[in-house]
Formats: sequence, structure tokens, C-alpha cells
Amino acid sequence: MALNCSEILSADIQKDCSAKPIGGIEVNAVLIPFDNIDRASSTYDGTNNLIISDIATLSGTSGYFVEGIKQSQGASFELVKKEDSFDAFKHSFAGVVLTPSADNKKSLSEVASGSKYVVVVEKKWKGGTTETEAFEVLGWEAGLEIQEMNWNTKESDGIIKFVLANADGFEEPQMTRNFLDTDYATSKTVFNNKFATA
Repeated sequence: MALNCSEILSADIQKDCSAKPIGGIEVNAVLIPFDNIDRASSTYDGTNNLIISDIATLSGTSGYFVEGIKQSQGASFELVKKEDSFDAFKHSFAGVVLTPSADNKKSLSEVASGSKYVVVVEKKWKGGTTETEAFEVLGWEAGLEIQEMNWNTKESDGIIKFVLANADGFEEPQMTRNFLDTDYATSKTVFNNKFATA
């Protein structure tokens, strides 16, 4: 990185016509409590620090599924320009509670109690035949907090909708990161196990 922190483009930005983009994510996302991540044991790709090769959680902890359907959930990031600091990125996860039961409302109230989360999603677009681009990690460095929640019996069949995002002024220094542990199959197994550590 340059001494003044102003990096310049160092490689071509290419297209791959054999792996054209596809919108959307798979139905489930994993919410990991920010404080449950073992940052000392988590690792990055040696050539690209936007690729996390191991998301380690503290002993006895894991993430939790938010189960969706179709394209009811989504993820995004946007650039946040700053006048007197480094530009940043706001990450956002739009989730749903498809069954607004008392148990699910209790879980959602825990999410809304002020804790921060890292969210991992699996994209429909996985990067072609190697599927090395499947998983995106939101909130890795600053964490996502509840920003919106609504329930209306006259809308969307009465499901609960919520948004986790960076708080204004506490955005991420990077775009969303990728998660790739060896290959797609290994990464998918870790995802399905909710990044649990025994």
C-alpha cells in the first residue's frame, strides 16, 4: 500500500463471458455475533486480503441461520464518501422472519438488543465452474446492527422484515469480503455448519 494510503489500480478489471453475473442469493444466511469471532485464528488469502480463508469462531460458539425463501433476503454494499477521513463502505443485509412465532420474535428481539453481527450469504452467482466466488461476508470489521424492522398484517402475508447494516459513521473500510476455504464444497460445509467451533 502507498505511504499516503492512496492505492492506484494495479491490474486489469476483466470480464468473463463464461461466467456472466446472476442476481440474488441462496435462501439462507448465517448471522454470527460479532463478539463470537476469533479474529486471531481467522485467516486471509495470501494474495488478496478481501478473501477470508477461515472464519474462526470462539470455542463452543457458532452463527445462526436466518432461513429465507425465493429472493426474500438480500445483501448489498455502497460507497460512503467522507470529507475529512477515508472513504468507506456501508454493508447491508435485508432479512425476513417467514414464521412470526413467539420463538422467532424472541430471537429477533435479541438481534435488536444492540449487538453487532457479521453476515455470510451465498450468492446465486458463484464465479463459473470453479464456484470460488460463492460466499460474501458483510460487516467483518465494524459489524452490522439492526437499522429497520417492520411487521404489517396487510403486507407480504404478515412476515417480519428487518435490515442489518453499518451504523452511520461506523462503516466498513473495505467492500464485502469473500469467504473461500479451499474450494466450494469445503466452504459450503463450513457454511452449513454455521461456522461452529467445537
